[in-house]
Amino acid sequence: MVIETGGLKVVVADSDRTVLELLQIRLDVAGYHACVARTGPAVLETLKYIRPAAMVIDTDLQELDGFNVLRALGEKSERLPCPTLVVGRRLGPEHIRLAIDLGARDCMTKPFSGADVLERVGRMLRGSGPAVPRRIHYVNA
Repeated sequence: MVIETGGLKVVVADSDRTVLELLQIRLDVAGYHACVARTGPAVLETLKYIRPAAMVIDTDLQELDGFNVLRALGEKSERLPCPTLVVGRRLGPEHIRLAIDLGARDCMTKPFSGADVLERVGRMLRGSGPAVPRRIHYVNA
């Protein structure tokens, strides 16, 4: 069963309740419908019921980290279900490469402002046609 409620849904997954609430409020005020999850399994369960326009996933989720969430989604399909922004406290070049290899569209290091996340989500949605195929590297010019 898929719930279709009109409006752009954004799945936001972060184990930090404060960050989760900040992003939910910022996205809701901007006109998005934020669907929140605090663990990796909760993200996968949420995706059974909604089709988001975008996702914001923290690398440090409990039970199943953000990278393993992307891997699990990749096992079901060659592409992620929507443009995905990966966020994390310690995102080195190797983590960014891994996120892109797993299908993420963008990465952002914590701490960040809610405005920065809104700008990145908006940019991903403006540029979204079909989801980006996995295993293709894009270099920002």
